[in-house]
Amino acid sequence: MQCFSDFPVNQQKEIKKEICTMLSKGKGYKKIKRALANQEIKISLSTLSYWCNNQTKRLRKNSFNNEPSKELAYVIGVMFGDGCATCDKKNYDYSLKLGTIDKEFGEKFCKCISQILNHKEIYPLHKCKSIYMTNIRSKELYTFIKAIKMDFEKAKPIIEEFPTEFIQGLADSEGGPLINATKKFTISIGIANSTNLNLLNYCKELLWQMFQIETKIYKTKKIGMKDSIINERILTRTKNLYLLETTRFNSTLNYYKNIGFSINRKQEKLKNAIKIMQNKTKELKSTIWKTIYYKEGHYWKNY
Repeated sequence: MQCFSDFPVNQQKEIKKEICTMLSKGKGYKKIKRALANQEIKISLSTLSYWCNNQTKRLRKNSFNNEPSKELAYVIGVMFGDGCATCDKKNYDYSLKLGTIDKEFGEKFCKCISQILNHKEIYPLHKCKSIYMTNIRSKELYTFIKAIKMDFEKAKPIIEEFPTEFIQGLADSEGGPLINATKKFTISIGIANSTNLNLLNYCKELLWQMFQIETKIYKTKKIGMKDSIINERILTRTKNLYLLETTRFNSTLNYYKNIGFSINRKQEKLKNAIKIMQNKTKELKSTIWKTIYYKEGHYWKNY
């Protein structure tokens, strides 16, 4: 006998439909449990009791829609970037989490997940110091994300139907405009930083085939490097880190027109850089850029 929670998402949906039918015919949860047991399906009385006593609301709300959609493609992109899927089996807590400094990024992520979970209200963001955070509980969606991370082939039909949204979700998480404002003013787009080289190679081909955007992959950090400091501990990198980046101005311009960022500060920075690149004389480009932005560490910020 197999537990209901261990069935694939598609089979869970079929079982739920069957439960709805039995409930509509007036069967109680004890009879439903026996009927399911006859089909080698194990489900707890407490779960069925909850569904029955709440007029099957649990069956009809927050059900995961895994059909290809713009929203699902965007969420997949984010989950291969800044998004995090966590599981606490002891407390039956399966969650998707995102923390970001950009409110509109968090809001878009919440809106997309609300859509694919058929949730009428948009999931909330919570601000903690300078970070906007969300924690969305759904075992079906958690299971789906874990499955495509183990077998990326399962995600490709969705991604290839909505490539714009997938790439944008990934770039909102991991990417941004890369501006060089020294003697020579140049623009490129860092689409994603990742240790997953297979993912970046796939995105490289996808960008070329779907949008004629030319990119290259660079190794930016090596195994063994002293990377970051957390709680006063220096961490040593255990995997190589790679960057997927546009290589020509025409490809950068093509990315801006066809994909872009949903994060305002990134899109505005890219827009301003392209405007300077197209309309200003070579000698003045860097100077004009520096009247709008100043550099703090590795990042250009507005005055």
